[in-house]
Amino acid sequence: MKLSDRITILCSSVLAAVILSVTVALLLFAKNTILSLSNEQVQRKQQTLRTSFSEMANYYAANSDSDAVHTSLVRYCFTRFSDQTSVLMKDGETVVSSVIVDPSAYVQKDGVDYGEATPVAVTVQGRRLLIAGSSTSVGGKTYDVYVVEDISDVYSRIQRMAWIFAGVSVAAIALGAFVVMALVRKSTKPVTALSEAAREIADGAYEKRVAVRTKDEVGRLGEDFNRMANAVETKISELEERNERQRLFIGGVTHEFKTPMTGLLLHAGLLRRANLSEDERDASLAHIESQTAWLERLTQNLLKLFTSDDEIELQTTHIPDLLDEVKDGVEPKLMERGATLSVVCETETLILNGDLIRSLLNNLIVNAANAYDADAKEKPITLTVKGKTFSVSDHGRGIPKEAQSRIFEPFFRVDKSRSKKQGGSGLGLALVKAIADAHGAVITVDSEPDKGTTVSVTLP
Repeated sequence: MKLSDRITILCSSVLAAVILSVTVALLLFAKNTILSLSNEQVQRKQQTLRTSFSEMANYYAANSDSDAVHTSLVRYCFTRFSDQTSVLMKDGETVVSSVIVDPSAYVQKDGVDYGEATPVAVTVQGRRLLIAGSSTSVGGKTYDVYVVEDISDVYSRIQRMAWIFAGVSVAAIALGAFVVMALVRKSTKPVTALSEAAREIADGAYEKRVAVRTKDEVGRLGEDFNRMANAVETKISELEERNERQRLFIGGVTHEFKTPMTGLLLHAGLLRRANLSEDERDASLAHIESQTAWLERLTQNLLKLFTSDDEIELQTTHIPDLLDEVKDGVEPKLMERGATLSVVCETETLILNGDLIRSLLNNLIVNAANAYDADAKEKPITLTVKGKTFSVSDHGRGIPKEAQSRIFEPFFRVDKSRSKKQGGSGLGLALVKAIADAHGAVITVDSEPDKGTTVSVTLP
């Protein structure tokens, strides 16, 4: 066997062992990570459900309640926070359940309150389930709160991932073996040339010399590696940018759902509980329909804004009607904060994306409402449209100068403690900046601590 063949077999064997070892290690790590995340998600979901249900039920429960009233209250409170994976049991009997298994048969309890929910993985009727449960007390009675999550699709994805890893490994080994063979044969050419020269010298050709040129090959290998590294870096940058866009889109959609969702819940509650006239019922339904349609359009616009390079759609928009929609949309949030909104409009029409500008104004107004301290007696907010400029003014806490240059950064909050209490995510002004940029608009901030803030957006 030639020396080049022996080196090729040895290097290919080492390469195959390394690739297989790394592949198995990565697969095991990915599997454990995915299952660990699933466990954490189920655990957090169960703990959130238990805490929310317990706090609401104990808030309304009274020791004087009859068993029927207590049971009805418990069921109502539980269904407010539960979904199709949630189970509520008492003394081994099911109170509320949408699953086909008895979770109490799989979760071990230690005493009355068995604390933090540790998910248990079981297989039932060919389905892989994660079951997390813990107890809580409502009105002196102990209830068991479970979450039964079907993770069969997780195992299916892991299996598909294993096949993909196997295919990639085989392809990598085959390609690697071919490259090794080519490199070894090329590397052993000087040895072959030396052998031939030795035979020629032995035959009397003493002037024969061997020129071994390895520097150029190493240089080309370095250039190839650099090109590969550049390609990988470029690809990683593209993936990071795409991931950031998706993260902002998800955060933006979640953030934008807050304000209209308050109005939707308010009107839905009125329809369920209040004795409304036919006109009032139609008005509530019309509000719900318009807000839902706007959310659908807004989601599509945000998707285009954050995940593609396409330009947003602009059209001639009647500004007074747009401002009426804005005022109607933010009214529940303003009522919640005790703020008042004054609208001054001196412009009839503008060319813009109505849904996105509505979202922009919603965010500015909600931020203005949050700028007031809770004990402030008056909380006036002014929305002004002059020419192509939209302005939102308040007389709240204001923004420190050192923070004004960063308020449009995603997830940045001027006062983290206040933002946390008010449920702020730090995305509102980032969305404002993105929407303004998409329109080619200019944003200016005029703010002074303890005197108020005016944010103006001027369209081109």
